[in-house]
Amino acid sequence: MKTSQTNSAVAVPQPRLWPRVRIGGILGYAAIWAFFGVFLIYPLIRLFYDAFTTDQGQFTLLNFSDFFTDSYYLKATMNSLLLGVGTVMTTSILGIAIAYLLLRYEFRGRELFSYLTIIPMIMPPLVGVMGFVFIMGRAGTVNVLLMDYLGFTKPVNFMYGIHGVLLVETLHLFPLMTLSIVDALGKIDPSSMKLQRASGRGASGSSGYTFLSRRQGTCLVRFWSSSGLLQIFATPLVVGIGDLLASQAYLNIVQFVDRRLFKMGIVISAIMIILAIIFLIIAKQYVAIKDYSSLSYSKLRGGSYRLLPPLQQLHF
Repeated sequence: MKTSQTNSAVAVPQPRLWPRVRIGGILGYAAIWAFFGVFLIYPLIRLFYDAFTTDQGQFTLLNFSDFFTDSYYLKATMNSLLLGVGTVMTTSILGIAIAYLLLRYEFRGRELFSYLTIIPMIMPPLVGVMGFVFIMGRAGTVNVLLMDYLGFTKPVNFMYGIHGVLLVETLHLFPLMTLSIVDALGKIDPSSMKLQRASGRGASGSSGYTFLSRRQGTCLVRFWSSSGLLQIFATPLVVGIGDLLASQAYLNIVQFVDRRLFKMGIVISAIMIILAIIFLIIAKQYVAIKDYSSLSYSKLRGGSYRLLPPLQQLHF
């Protein structure tokens, strides 16, 4: 007797065209775009609309023509760019030195020192510049000591000028450079960090320093484009510097009297945004063309710190 087996058809669910999405995910996605739309996209659109239109709403380039034909605004633009370059250079020097010290040497108070190097980054810029003024201003502690004990007849100008802005911004921004370099240096084999002596085997660095120089160059460009050096205005105003783009934008917008100056403040703000975007694009392209795959490095292993010798015996 043959047993007949009945093949029962099993219903296979058809794949849905659209994936199942939770309501919470949709709401969160919409909330994020709503936030950026209200607080970022709309202000930018309105800013550029006002910059490229007249008071009657007609398109014009006359506002930008007035800016680029004004020698004072051109000077402010050049000063802002030079300040950006100078700040990148000074923060690079200080950031590299501190990062190298933290990664390669063990010394008493090292943990406290590492925390102190982060404080300028989280400290408001206005607090930093006021602290410098109290210490190094015309009536600051340093000048009081110089005049009372060293016979100086007038205070030394440590702060009031572009050099004062550079000093304050270097202190405020170098932790960003240090944090970036710590990541790069922490991945390089300590044995590859030793430079050859110029008197013996030549002055060329090792592959670790080649990697460091390329990575550092990338950090410089990215730092310049994203640190907001073109947008600071509190520090220059405190030390008496007004011929910077951010300072002029602020002063022109808050005066509420001259409509032309108000419009020029908007134009300056638009120009600063354009410059920031240009720097960002250059940075992204610079990073994209770099290839670090041929450079070998390894993470810094625990316990590879060197004891910090006396200052006169310290050689990098």
